[in-house]
Amino acid sequence: MAHSRIVYLVDDNADYRFLVQQVFTLFLPEHQVHFFADGSQLVERMDALPKVSRPDLIVLDMDMPQLNGLQTLFLLKQNPDWKAIPVVMMTNRDQMEIRRKSHQLGANAFLLKPLNLLEMRNVMTQLCAY
Repeated sequence: MAHSRIVYLVDDNADYRFLVQQVFTLFLPEHQVHFFADGSQLVERMDALPKVSRPDLIVLDMDMPQLNGLQTLFLLKQNPDWKAIPVVMMTNRDQMEIRRKSHQLGANAFLLKPLNLLEMRNVMTQLCAY
């Protein structure tokens, strides 16, 4: 059995969060996934967590209200308690400048959002094995 992971997914699209939830329920039940609608919710949660309860992986959408993906990534990587947590940026737009900025700020990977259940299963399975 694979090592159980705690994954935080930050995305303002409720339909996309539902798709991810279905993937974890059906194909990756050994892992825990927690959802946040924007970066400010994630930062608030991270501030409240003891170090031992930190996630194993954070998946950030790029386009969100309040704190977007790049702003959230910046905050995560500036905090000494959070900067070692792997962060994967996901977006519908494959723009080289956004990709470059994500890596510059410390993202571990930059992926285009999978658009169907099968693609999502494959991506999330690979991410949880990371």
